[in-house]
Amino acid sequence: MGELAKQLSLVTKEDNINSKDIKTELNRTHTDELVIALCGPIGTDIHLTAKVLNHILTNKYHYECIEIRLSDLIKKHTPDTLVFNEEVEGHSVEYKRLLALIKKGNHLRKEHGLSILAELAINEIAVQRETRKKEKGYLSERVCYIIDSIKNIEELELLRLIYRDIFYCIGTFASIDSRVSNLTNREMKTHEIYELIDRDSGEEMQFGQKVTDTFVEADFFLRLDDGSSKLIETKLSRFLHLIFSSEVITPTTDETAMYLAFAAAGNSACLSRQVGASITDENGEIISVGWNDVPKSGGSVYKSDTDNIVHDKRCINYENGICYNDREKSKIAKTLVDSLIREGIINEEKRLDAENSLKKSRIKELIEFSRAVHAEMLAIILAGQRGGNRLINATLYCTTYPCHNCARHIVAAGIKNVYYIEPYRKSMATKLHGDSITEDESKKELVRILMYDGTAPRRFLDFFKMTPSTRKSNGKKIHINFSKKSPKNTLSLQAIPYLEGMVTNDLKSKNLIHV
Repeated sequence: MGELAKQLSLVTKEDNINSKDIKTELNRTHTDELVIALCGPIGTDIHLTAKVLNHILTNKYHYECIEIRLSDLIKKHTPDTLVFNEEVEGHSVEYKRLLALIKKGNHLRKEHGLSILAELAINEIAVQRETRKKEKGYLSERVCYIIDSIKNIEELELLRLIYRDIFYCIGTFASIDSRVSNLTNREMKTHEIYELIDRDSGEEMQFGQKVTDTFVEADFFLRLDDGSSKLIETKLSRFLHLIFSSEVITPTTDETAMYLAFAAAGNSACLSRQVGASITDENGEIISVGWNDVPKSGGSVYKSDTDNIVHDKRCINYENGICYNDREKSKIAKTLVDSLIREGIINEEKRLDAENSLKKSRIKELIEFSRAVHAEMLAIILAGQRGGNRLINATLYCTTYPCHNCARHIVAAGIKNVYYIEPYRKSMATKLHGDSITEDESKKELVRILMYDGTAPRRFLDFFKMTPSTRKSNGKKIHINFSKKSPKNTLSLQAIPYLEGMVTNDLKSKNLIHV
């Protein structure tokens, strides 16, 4: 046991650390480094976000910013001779360039794992730090690595695993119209633009880009529809104040309402997905929250605290936990195949193939047969019970984009704005109600469905909970020297190089780097 203790001890005799000062000594091993990854759909000006972020950190916080572009790493680690089967003749130069990058990135993921681009970025950070250490005797510098940009959830998860509390992800986005305009200005054809947007958002292949899945896991959401670098600077400055605790920042109405919607989602026992919603009146006051679950007679939905398992008739406890929506869709597919066989259009041997084909069709998008009331609907119903007139010109916050069923009720209720985080591909809201609903921020005369802008609700308490004794001294507000302020969360440099080294060794084994 004594020998094991010796092996585990990280303190040598030469260190001569007094046990009373161990916390101080450990804190001295922490670094002011930051790692910020950007994620956003194709056509969004992510480079502008990186540029503004660099400007603020450099000029206000006296940080050195090092940008790591994953597109450069893709080019570096895939041969120019790599040929793809897809025909690209007759396409624009920009389309060919972007498509080649996507395909090369997919090739790297297929050959070396889904997180390979994050591994390469981590190695770049390790090399940069080691170079500065040799040149300057580096210990803990004010350096921020800006990674532009991640496209896959495994990349995000690996970066979080390595850099923990000093890592942040900013989800940057613009409306579809804005993105199409940006890509059109790069001399791309319309059909090329929509093909790339669809491929970028979530490719079917396992090793493809999954921007939508990655984006929703960001720590901060930044909407760029305005296009003004000044507005972007204001938003990013606020986000950095939260990271550094360099100003007293409290949540906006939007952030509080989305946090409540996010929390409400946890109440849902739906077998498909958990969705939460909240509604504020014209004055920004919360009037209701809702979540998707099975309604019960007498009003509202079944709840764990009021309904024991005998009386709880949610799908988790009803008929052995069947999802009624999935069951009905399977019945429709089977009924259609039965009819095709009966009419002699296909033979019995083709039954299984036909049923599988139908299940992959738009039948899978049907949402009419669920027993659950949707989060938005429950929130609207509860708001109507408590003061229906307050729904006029209200704002609804939902963790997921509203479906077309909820959309028509949102319009009828008089709600003017909807904010969401997670896209919902099945929704036909704008297609069916284009006369009343828009995703264009400038069209205030219609019901606007917009991506949420602000801190991620899952980080709400991390960002806004006050650290004791950081706001005042001697009865007065503390004025912070930005250039010397350390981030609120730091990490020991004793740990980071070791974890980075594990990634570097993995890259060596894949023959992607040679040290």
